[in-house]
Amino acid sequence: MFSQKNNFLQDTLRFCNGERMIIDLIQPLDKSASLFWKTPDTQIENTKKIEVYKQGKYFVNISLPNYAGTIIDSTYIKIYSKPTLYLKDTFLCKGNSIVLDAKNYGMKYFWNTNETSQKININNPGLYWVKIMYGNCFLVDSIIVKSLENLNVFFNPEPVFCLKDNNKLLDVKAPSNAKFIWNTGATSSSIIATKEGFYWFKVYGLNCIERTDTIKVKLKVCDCEMIIPNSLTPNKDGKNDVFFPISDCDYSYYFITISDRWSNVVYTSTDINSKWDGRFKNSLCPEDIYFYKIESIEKGNDNKSVRTGRISLIR
Repeated sequence: MFSQKNNFLQDTLRFCNGERMIIDLIQPLDKSASLFWKTPDTQIENTKKIEVYKQGKYFVNISLPNYAGTIIDSTYIKIYSKPTLYLKDTFLCKGNSIVLDAKNYGMKYFWNTNETSQKININNPGLYWVKIMYGNCFLVDSIIVKSLENLNVFFNPEPVFCLKDNNKLLDVKAPSNAKFIWNTGATSSSIIATKEGFYWFKVYGLNCIERTDTIKVKLKVCDCEMIIPNSLTPNKDGKNDVFFPISDCDYSYYFITISDRWSNVVYTSTDINSKWDGRFKNSLCPEDIYFYKIESIEKGNDNKSVRTGRISLIR
């Protein structure tokens, strides 16, 4: 025998916004039972469970053929906002500290450092994560903090240009958040050399200096010029799919080396007519900046020419 004191619904149901929310009876009922639900928005008949979309009070009326009364029970639906990802990988300057902020104000926080505040202060690089909880909702956010002193800056320290080269580009590859200052006054990551000599630069990041370095530019008279592309797009569209220098000169010696930014050699050849298709050992090389070095000796000339530069591989 049922009574109005029978509990068919939990007093409170907690859900996370965005997940499917179902109210179901916690006691079995005979198939002959008749149910009538009253929700904040509508009324629903003859179903033992309903899907809800709104926070508030929900009632169910249960009628049975052999029971004179009506069983009434209710539950309160509490819906919590789901935490949001905010942490982004960053850099830490040597000797400094930074604050990691999980945001999501008013929620509970459990960091892998055993701290439980919204913000924590760190002094060391590494992997940090935080579990953010709000009611039945939770999310784990993580961040990698790198030491700025461990980041590399890539450049050709002694580029050689022909006097008649129009584009004597000095380019430095550095983290995207880096700031530059050259002895010329320029503040970009690349400049055009206007004369032979030394060019120095400083790289800044997050209010600290990463490094100071120097580029020595040499200019020479080139009797036999070589046209060398600065990009490669091996997407099989018939345009710029392979990399190769263009020259009408005859050489008694020719050797090309292409390396990645870590100085790993991905291509070599002694044939002036050879072409690099952006592969290493038949596997596609990743999109990045690569560096070439071309050594050559013209026929009838004992002087070796060395050309260096960079290639942007774009897919």
